Amino acid sequence: MLDVGAKVPDLGASDQDGHQVRLRDFAGKKLVVYFYPKADTPGCTVETQAFRDEAGALAKAGTAIVGVSRDTVEAQKKFADKFKVNFPLLADTTSAICNAFGVIVEKNMYGKKSIGIQRSTFLIGPDGKIAKVWPRVSVEGHAKAVLEAVLSL
Repeated sequence: MLDVGAKVPDLGASDQDGHQVRLRDFAGKKLVVYFYPKADTPGCTVETQAFRDEAGALAKAGTAIVGVSRDTVEAQKKFADKFKVNFPLLADTTSAICNAFGVIVEKNMYGKKSIGIQRSTFLIGPDGKIAKVWPRVSVEGHAKAVLEAVLSL
């Protein structure tokens, strides 16, 4: 997993509207990149709604938000429309962004092992370097904690 001080890789993917979005598009701004396992599942919905609700405060602090999962553009679109998401949700169908950030891990649920996204968030400074990392995120109160970190940056 990328750590504080690491330079963010210049990668991108299509968002829910089919537009190509690259992380370098946000150069010079603070950027929150959060990774979630699957669109329109309970935890991912709560997390995305919380970031949606904090988007205005984050924007006031000069910070953009990007959500990333391995869902298709169509799944991201349905998710974004259903919950009125007001920022890009990237469809990392090749796992290039997930792999570069190191968020693909082996999971073990009820004895069944699988490979998937570890819910993680990265705060990127205007210099393009990671300023803070939240690995293994618990969704309750997470967006507010990210906003607090942004305001102290």
